[in-house]
Amino acid sequence: MSGIPAGCGGKARAAGGRGILGLAGLLLAGCLLVAAGWWLCVPRPPLLDGISFSTPVLDRDGSLLRLSLSEDHKYRLRVHLEDIAPEFIEATLLYEDRLFHEHAGVNPGALLRAAWSTFSGGRRMGASTITMQLARLRYGLKTDTISGKLRQIERALAIERHYSKAEILEAYCNLAPYGGNIEGIGAAARIYFQTSARNLTLTECLSLVGVPQNPTHRNPLKAREQEPEAIAAARARLSRIWLEAHPEDKDNAFFHSLPLTVHSPADLPFAAPHVSVEALRLAHASGSTGKAVRTTIDQRAQKLVERHIASFVSRRARDGLDNACALLVHWPSMEVRALAGSADFHNPRILGQVDGTTARRSPGSTLKPFIYALALDQGLIHPRTLLHDSPRDFKGYSPANADGRFRGPVSAEDALAQSRNIPAIMLANQLRDPDLYDFLQLARAELPAGRDEYGLSLVLGGAEMRPRDLAALYAMLANKGLWQRLVLFPDAPKEADAGQQSRLLSPEASALTLHMLRDRASELRARHLSGAAPRLPVYWKSGTSNGHRDAWAAGVYGDYVLVVWVGNFDGQANPALLGASTAGEILFNIAEAMEIAENLVDTPLAHMHELKLVRAKVCADTGDINTSLCPETTFSWYIPGVSPIADSGIYRSILVDIDTGLRACIEKPGKTRRETWAFWPTDLQRMFRQAGQARKTPPPYAPECFNQENAPDFLSGRAPAIVSPRENIIYHRSVAHPERGKLALSADADADVQTLFWYHGKKFIGRTAPAETLFWVPPGGKGLLRV
Repeated sequence: MSGIPAGCGGKARAAGGRGILGLAGLLLAGCLLVAAGWWLCVPRPPLLDGISFSTPVLDRDGSLLRLSLSEDHKYRLRVHLEDIAPEFIEATLLYEDRLFHEHAGVNPGALLRAAWSTFSGGRRMGASTITMQLARLRYGLKTDTISGKLRQIERALAIERHYSKAEILEAYCNLAPYGGNIEGIGAAARIYFQTSARNLTLTECLSLVGVPQNPTHRNPLKAREQEPEAIAAARARLSRIWLEAHPEDKDNAFFHSLPLTVHSPADLPFAAPHVSVEALRLAHASGSTGKAVRTTIDQRAQKLVERHIASFVSRRARDGLDNACALLVHWPSMEVRALAGSADFHNPRILGQVDGTTARRSPGSTLKPFIYALALDQGLIHPRTLLHDSPRDFKGYSPANADGRFRGPVSAEDALAQSRNIPAIMLANQLRDPDLYDFLQLARAELPAGRDEYGLSLVLGGAEMRPRDLAALYAMLANKGLWQRLVLFPDAPKEADAGQQSRLLSPEASALTLHMLRDRASELRARHLSGAAPRLPVYWKSGTSNGHRDAWAAGVYGDYVLVVWVGNFDGQANPALLGASTAGEILFNIAEAMEIAENLVDTPLAHMHELKLVRAKVCADTGDINTSLCPETTFSWYIPGVSPIADSGIYRSILVDIDTGLRACIEKPGKTRRETWAFWPTDLQRMFRQAGQARKTPPPYAPECFNQENAPDFLSGRAPAIVSPRENIIYHRSVAHPERGKLALSADADADVQTLFWYHGKKFIGRTAPAETLFWVPPGGKGLLRV
């Protein structure tokens, strides 16, 4: 037999062993190289990118108005790590992953223990780190199989490769499940405990930390229902873990087991619903869904406004008044502090989800103050200027007053306070650049039609306005004529036109307009408050649309502007819709409540003494600056160099014959004397007579005045004004029966006029007394009618 040397076999085996070890080393090195290559080249996985979050709508103090669902119908509120209570972070790490800051996403020791316990038939143990749990939650992994667990490990390592520990922990806190459709500590804190993640108490933190391990059975709401034992056991274990780390808290350990008041998603607020809905719409349109939308709403003011609207509707339901809206603006900042778009957002019968503050409705007389403000600025009036409230025709437009009556001579401030239509239209007809239409355009009021469609009917509410536009206009009066945009969402992108403010009125005209609106506030406010004496002045105006479809009240008090609308969104008319007695009631009740709640002071006219205004005596009846002939005087403000100072010509000094009482033409010592007479035009005399207040007319001239050498200057008075026929009106005559086509000729004249002479061209037609009617059959063709 041939043999092999004994030593050779040992050496061969040693050589073979070294080969195996070398191969194993090469394999290990290869694995390490592959692992290192994977580690270096693994793509960056998304963390929170693509995750939709709830959009919180906040009031001006940061309190929650509404929390929306995410796009996948979860309550998931985005929070940053620094906005989470430190106790919650620490308790989470103690309970879930004590070595979180040491491992690279996977804890090998925990994996081996869990595997040994599982395959040896022992208790199933969890071995997932926070990073692994995040991988499962973020990528929807099923980890109850070996392949699923390996995929979870791979994703966890990839996350650790590209993100910091802070980013990983923050993502976990935003995605961890807390029962039902509640995810993330932000939503859990807000829903269960009605607080922010930052303000969670230690007891609240410990009650939430263990929920993600078993959100179905440890849902905090279960404590109120069927599984309090499971929750109590989890809290007890957490308490022990916490006390091991914080033995100094042992004296307060009993707090850890205190019963907690837990809320459900049904308890989430839905305050200022119209604002909340608009905020969510804005977030969606701007692509900022999931980010907090800050509003300027003051929840105390919001609840106050809503309460008074609900109270009004409850009282007036028997009159068919079941809907209203209101807008409260803090005029120094232009912030909307309260907005109730309807009387009840949840009532479909009144279309409650419609936001009435954005709806265009006929504003009635609420635009009249701005006609007077423009007239003040253009030098047409001062507050005591005499205006005529008598029948007038404006190129075929013959308006009347709401009460169907005319009051004759009336001061500008009384005409505005009493909402007389004719004086307002006469002023609007005299406005230069800008007129009312141009003014509203400059104030960004969204009028749906052009100037020609409205004409002078714009004065009486012929256009349609939004309550928001009207609130900005009244705020402008308080802001010294400076128009500014309303602010409801302070962080919203500004509109394309950079003009956020512009001066539309002088500070003087604005202050005088407010002053003119103040006079009637005391009387009506006392009436609305059942005789209670008003403390804070309210500068306001009511409005009622044609056909009684809209009732308005807009006013300034303290630092606030309030606009109230009462009506039906479907435009149904109701005779009870009167601005002063419906919308005015809500306005004054809210003003009174806010005055008491906020201790308001009278600020709108606090700056009046700083303006270029003069307060002086004027004629009580006529508003004339020259008071030398006035029987009674009063005081009025006026703007030096702007307000009119021309004499109205009502009061005149005339010569009267002492013996006959007739009007003399030549002064004769001892036989004539000077007397002051009121020369009221015939249209106003007619108004006085209808009111039972006939005025004496000046005495007629003595016969000798008509001698050629003594003839008085008849041109010193007013020229007659033709009342009928009306200008720019086409009258038709029957060709077959021309005698039936008579025209009624009448005219107003000065107080001392006794006879009017009518002419067609150069042909004399006839004579009448002022206000008498002459019937005349006009010939064919064109001609000029004169009186």
